[in-house]
Amino acid sequence: MFSIKNILVSITAGLTLANIGTFLVGYTAAFVMPTSFANFMWAWDILVVQLLGFGLLAIALAYLTVYLSKLNFSLSVLVVFIIAQLNLVFMDGSINLYWPNILTMLICLFIGWYTACKKYV
Repeated sequence: MFSIKNILVSITAGLTLANIGTFLVGYTAAFVMPTSFANFMWAWDILVVQLLGFGLLAIALAYLTVYLSKLNFSLSVLVVFIIAQLNLVFMDGSINLYWPNILTMLICLFIGWYTACKKYV
């Protein structure tokens, strides 16, 4: 069922993901990349910086959102994703889409949603 509580849970999760995720990415971006990864900097950015900064938090928040609201994919995960991305765009002041962030966040939100659906729904 659609209710205001469910949408508020998704919006709150999206805002939390954007605000805490940027804080965590600041710390994970400071990790020293080994010189052997120089040719694969994109892999380091996705697997270390984005996954540890946004990914694990996205999995936990998607899991919590589905647990609290029992919504389908479009209302639980996509609302969290859209709110988080809009918040990140407006934090910067310019419209810059960072594809490793978008892909990592969307995949991790899907993993959290899928895990919660298998367990609770």
